[in-house]
Amino acid sequence: MRHTIVRLGFAVLALLAGLPAAMAAELVIPGSGDCEFVLARLAEAFEKSHPGRKIGIPASTGSTGGVRAVLQNEAVLARIARPLKPEEAQSGLKTVVFGRDAIVFAVGASVTVKSLTPAQLADLFGGRVTNWRDVGGEPGPVRLVVREESDSSLQVLRARLEPFRSLKMTENAKMVAKTQDMVDLLGRYRTALGWATNSTVLAAGTGVRSLALDGVSPNWAEVVDGRYPVVTEYSLVFREGRLTPEAREFIAFVRSAAAHEVMRKIGVGAAART
Repeated sequence: MRHTIVRLGFAVLALLAGLPAAMAAELVIPGSGDCEFVLARLAEAFEKSHPGRKIGIPASTGSTGGVRAVLQNEAVLARIARPLKPEEAQSGLKTVVFGRDAIVFAVGASVTVKSLTPAQLADLFGGRVTNWRDVGGEPGPVRLVVREESDSSLQVLRARLEPFRSLKMTENAKMVAKTQDMVDLLGRYRTALGWATNSTVLAAGTGVRSLALDGVSPNWAEVVDGRYPVVTEYSLVFREGRLTPEAREFIAFVRSAAAHEVMRKIGVGAAART
């Protein structure tokens, strides 16, 4: 009987060793909502070219939430839409930048304005202008949707646009916690104004659209050549010593020509290869 059990044990081990790669553990990449759509498309492309690999892109926990997951060994890779903070870099974290996306001012379906200047946008978000007719559009109330001060995109807007450096947002604006919440409200309120990454707006499919900034549209070509002035970088963050073979494969993929083509189709520029 004992010999039979031992033989069965070896047989089970042999069977497990021969399981198809499809049974491999899922590589889950938590973090920023700004690059959630981009990573989801890249994950789909990766899985098609790497049979048996599975990549999970869960709902947003923010860049800080992604960093925390790696620091606490809850994730091997995370996604962020901002540079590491000094204390995060000092903790031994590494990053690989893989994409560049426009941060856009986006509007609901009834807004007829096509382009605004940074000064006009500051007047709108500051509450000094409250009707679209005052910036060249059809009459209608401006319904503002904003993010918390720690939002990665807002930090870039403040750094890149002079009128936003010390702008105090009007108290009449609706504050939301996540990128998807922003897009949902812009789709619901047809005269709304907010901001998001361009790839997220393009993916919304709800009538939400991006404005040109000072006449420059946030198209892929303008992002790549630097003409569009407000761009954020997407990175994967990790501890070098904890990278699994699957994680290394995915990092290599997001910097490949195949990944660059996936990103180009959704308006995201590739990071410079080093």
